[in-house]
Amino acid sequence: MARPTEIEIVKHLSTEELNKTVGAYEKELQSYAKAKRMHERFCFIRMRYKGYSVEEAASANGMTTKTGYNIQAQWNEGGPAALEPNFGGGKPSRMTEEQKDRLKNVLSVSPMSTKGVREYIEEEFCIEYSNKQIYVILGKMGMNHAKPYPKDHRRPDDAEEILKKT
Repeated sequence: MARPTEIEIVKHLSTEELNKTVGAYEKELQSYAKAKRMHERFCFIRMRYKGYSVEEAASANGMTTKTGYNIQAQWNEGGPAALEPNFGGGKPSRMTEEQKDRLKNVLSVSPMSTKGVREYIEEEFCIEYSNKQIYVILGKMGMNHAKPYPKDHRRPDDAEEILKKT
């Protein structure tokens, strides 16, 4: 006994509502990766509503047949909300929030170079980071790296006022 070639699609939205949804994602398409994926998925569902097979709808939208079946299964189970992509947020940081707070407190008291920050993290938390990652961590803390310039002891306190007058 052969298994059926088609799985019926559940019509969570009317055809008009589906067309409006596709149109809404078309407007956002230029700027968001999420909107692009949602648009492709809704176009696939719209083709399934029109009676195309999963294979035809998937190939027309530039996806594999297996992906088409997966999207249809998500749609049948959860409706439009189930098609939203989940990017997962990436790999978690090796430093905990508590460690980041301690680092920020130390840096607010005594500024360091990025090399010094990297050495401090290695000594204090036993975590090795590259210089690039130190830049990323400092940027997320709202700090930036800059070359420290020495202050001239002969500079008058009102140097900016004197400069404005001249």
